[in-house]
Amino acid sequence: MATQTVQNPVREKLLKGLAYQQSGEIEKAQRCYKQVLKKVPKNADALHLLGVTYRQQGFPKRAVDYIQRAIASNPSQAPFYANLARAMMDIGTDPESMLAVCNKALSLNPKEREARNMKGIALTTLSEYKEAEQIFQDLIVEFPDYPDAYQNFGILLMEAGRAEHAVNFYTKAIMLNPGNVNNYIQRARCRLKLKEFEPSQYELTDALERFPGNSDVMHEAARLLFSMNETSKSVEYARKALDADSGNYHKAITLGVSLLMHGSQTESLDALQNARKLAPDGHKTVEWNLSLAYLANGDLKNGWSLHKARFGDSATQVTNRKFDLPEWRGEDISDKTLLVWADQGLGDALKAGTMMPELMTKAGKVIVELSDKGAKFFQHSFPDAICRPAMIDKELNATASDFDLHTNISDLVEFFRTDLASFERAPCPVYTFEKDRARDYLKRLEGHVDKPVIGFSWRSRNLAVNRARFYLSAPGIAPVLESRDAIFVNLQYAAVEKELNFFRARFPEKFNHFEDVDLFDDLLGAAALTACCDFIVSANTSVADMAGILNVPCIRFGQQEAALLLGQKNPPWYPSMTYMHPYVDRPCSDFVPEIIAELDRQMENWTPDKRNERLGL
Repeated sequence: MATQTVQNPVREKLLKGLAYQQSGEIEKAQRCYKQVLKKVPKNADALHLLGVTYRQQGFPKRAVDYIQRAIASNPSQAPFYANLARAMMDIGTDPESMLAVCNKALSLNPKEREARNMKGIALTTLSEYKEAEQIFQDLIVEFPDYPDAYQNFGILLMEAGRAEHAVNFYTKAIMLNPGNVNNYIQRARCRLKLKEFEPSQYELTDALERFPGNSDVMHEAARLLFSMNETSKSVEYARKALDADSGNYHKAITLGVSLLMHGSQTESLDALQNARKLAPDGHKTVEWNLSLAYLANGDLKNGWSLHKARFGDSATQVTNRKFDLPEWRGEDISDKTLLVWADQGLGDALKAGTMMPELMTKAGKVIVELSDKGAKFFQHSFPDAICRPAMIDKELNATASDFDLHTNISDLVEFFRTDLASFERAPCPVYTFEKDRARDYLKRLEGHVDKPVIGFSWRSRNLAVNRARFYLSAPGIAPVLESRDAIFVNLQYAAVEKELNFFRARFPEKFNHFEDVDLFDDLLGAAALTACCDFIVSANTSVADMAGILNVPCIRFGQQEAALLLGQKNPPWYPSMTYMHPYVDRPCSDFVPEIIAELDRQMENWTPDKRNERLGL
């Protein structure tokens, strides 16, 4: 009887605490559990539930301590281990330890739902996707209204590279638990990975209304708007997200890059320096974006010193090759063979290749590895080097061994472009083109003796939303052709027939398209056609880089490009280039009158002399 009298109040107090906990009144629940523990210090249920409340409050270490004490008091309860695993996950415990705790729970009760869920999470972290997938599928079949199973299955699909299937699971989790903000955040991240910007706009608008002031939702909105090049709005949301969560370095990065693309270079540098203070030491995403911010502010020394961080940032999508031989760090190589390799696109390789003559004076022998078309083009300009397609296996390991050291072509800046004065001293142009071929092309342009020849391109082949807003359509660039009596030459690679037919019909006497020149794969042909032009108007693509390396006057229009502009109005890499920034809040076509005005200014006193001199006429 005495024992029953003691236990009933304890049980009643536990039930009262549990009711408070389930209704969200955590502090009241904790008082109940602590009162129980004051009377019965080793009460396993009170220890366990108190631990769970601490996890709910964001104190996972304290949660682990209390749940472990509960297990010590009663080691036969599967839910104790399941909740221990969840708290361990919160403090960043290794997945192997989490898995062991889950397996212990399941040895006590193979049907323990939370233990199975946590095991699936641990297996996902360990990339054991097949077994984890089976667990989540079984949970969904057995518990079709269990939102965590849908959410965690979505995370698994994202981790396994199957994001296109994850959206539906996040949506189902939201339907089952619309008050869980994390599901909205995960779905937004999934949409962003898939570049499904339009549906994400509607979904995040809904999330912002449901969770006003939520820092994570605002952050996802900022990331989406940044990806869509809506930089002014991205800055607005990124600033709000960071203000609400000032210690979060991810949000500081988003604010920094949004400011950078919006043209606020000084404030961008401040934001990214703050991100570096908040982030773990050596965080590559921070360092890479900080590199760009330094460059955008004209600080080449600090910018170039962090430039290699791009290899550690998955978002950059660069080719990070692997070598058994050492990297060149500026030492004497007069008796060495140096391999130079590219990690980015054609435009970046062409730009960096302007440093080749200076490098070749230092090395005994130079081998350059590029794409097939890039190697052919480089070989023409640098006959004393060996230029060849990249010799790598599927894991990006070098398969050739005929060199002593290696260096990345873009990172030559550390040695040859240390300040702005080094650009002014650099020879230009250093690339060559086939003059006979260029002269033959010129002859095919009727009226070239009396009229300027203007090459033009309007877009990239990559029409992703974040890039496309700075490109033009064929009708969009048409006013440039209408603006003057000139010969216009198509330099747009991968142009579709519909675009070409538009120009043929609209400008039958002005427009010229060379069917026998492959502007995408035949770089020597593209160079010859570029060289016979007096002027180039181009979107921010390798067409503009081709004009720049041949020193053909060019108007280039596009977004902020830190590594190209280096804090200057026009690219120091290309003395003959004018860089123009379309409006950030209006269609690119609205900016065309500005391009025409600059073209008029630069060609006011046109003569064919510079073109003829370039072609040796």
